[in-house]
Amino acid sequence: MSGKRELDPEAVYEELKRRLGEEEAEKKIEEARRSLEKRLGWNVSRENAILTLIDEIEKPKQQIDERLIDFPAFLKHDGKRWRVYYYNIDSFEGDLSTFGKFLEKVEENGERVSAIIPNIGFVKTSWILGTSFQGVKGFAVITRKPGN
Repeated sequence: MSGKRELDPEAVYEELKRRLGEEEAEKKIEEARRSLEKRLGWNVSRENAILTLIDEIEKPKQQIDERLIDFPAFLKHDGKRWRVYYYNIDSFEGDLSTFGKFLEKVEENGERVSAIIPNIGFVKTSWILGTSFQGVKGFAVITRKPGN
């Protein structure tokens, strides 16, 4: 499942089973379904829940990213002068306060935020509201290291 996104729930399910095992795949599908129903306030089909997990199968088995404690952010580049973080969000409005706290923490550590770039694309709700619906999936945050 590389390159183009596979929109067939059965193909996504088979890949999930292959990577995670049947029991773990079923668990993830049920968690995704419950989470979507809680957020959206209506019943979500098994097929739509499976499609929300497409990102799960596109992730490499091992993540080499350094995760920042207490924040859904990953250090993607740590150079001589610059750092690049990726801050993942699930709910744009709901995650803004946590994102603000993350920015405060970065500044408290002596880094200066130079740019914030939104990552716009398919979000979990896109599978329910249609593929024309896109939202903010996260942000790239580019900072200058202290003393630069």
